[in-house]
Amino acid sequence: MLIALSSLGVGLLYFVPMWILGLRKAPKLTADDVKACTVLSMLHTVGHVGAVVAMSAGAVSFTHIIKALEPMFSVFFGYVLTGKIDSLKVNIWLVPIIAGVGWAAVGTKIMNGEDVFGDINPVAFGGAMTSNLAFSLRGLLSKRVKAESKSENLTSSNLYSVLTLISFFLFLPFALVLEGNKLAAAWPPVENLQAIPEKIMGVPTLSSEPLAFGYELVLWTGFFYYMYNEMAYLVLGEVSATAQAVANTVKRVVILLATVAFLGESMDQNKAAGAAVAIGATMLYSIAKSNAAKK
Repeated sequence: MLIALSSLGVGLLYFVPMWILGLRKAPKLTADDVKACTVLSMLHTVGHVGAVVAMSAGAVSFTHIIKALEPMFSVFFGYVLTGKIDSLKVNIWLVPIIAGVGWAAVGTKIMNGEDVFGDINPVAFGGAMTSNLAFSLRGLLSKRVKAESKSENLTSSNLYSVLTLISFFLFLPFALVLEGNKLAAAWPPVENLQAIPEKIMGVPTLSSEPLAFGYELVLWTGFFYYMYNEMAYLVLGEVSATAQAVANTVKRVVILLATVAFLGESMDQNKAAGAAVAIGATMLYSIAKSNAAKK
């Protein structure tokens, strides 16, 4: 819980100074938009915590498979909320995208005869599915809030900043009540940080002491989490919620490829095949979506 909270908190260190210094115009929210952003922030908090719980409770590969289902949630809730749905010629490409991500994650285990179902963890499954539900609704409702907003300077970037700000303070008391005593009892939390690498993914580490290294990891994790999501909101401002969810799903293939490039994991034919299918299907989905929009 405190890990999830820190990821939100680090984002404040990025955008609040920008607002104060005038590097980015701060949004001036109407009362209606405050209420709407609070709802979005609740969904954002639930989705974020669900994903963190899933990653920590079960195998990473299993979590990525469940999280790859997010576009399906976006299609379903998009139809429920708006009554609109893309044609089968468009949505059919979601199937190979999800299948490709799944095969890239566990294809090797299947081919080696390993027990894939052994990775199934009820807590991880529940967390990942809850995250899918919350994030798909967040994406759809964010599009609506952005379209209907009468607030000044509520850009896509600022919308995500507002969500982060509200989410942090909404989640703060829960995280402290649930895990505050555990953190205090285990302080300093350096049990698994004794071996400090010289570089992480090619970036030199700045710390020489375990506790300082822990702070460094928290700051980098929170920074990249915030920047990724702000970029995702910029994308969401230009495309549909389902298309943004598709990009979020293909991101999981990119993560697998990054582990090969930077962490030394092997790139076997199953990862390569799954990645190729997911990326190729994403391209075909984009073409089908573009063609449908022209009609």
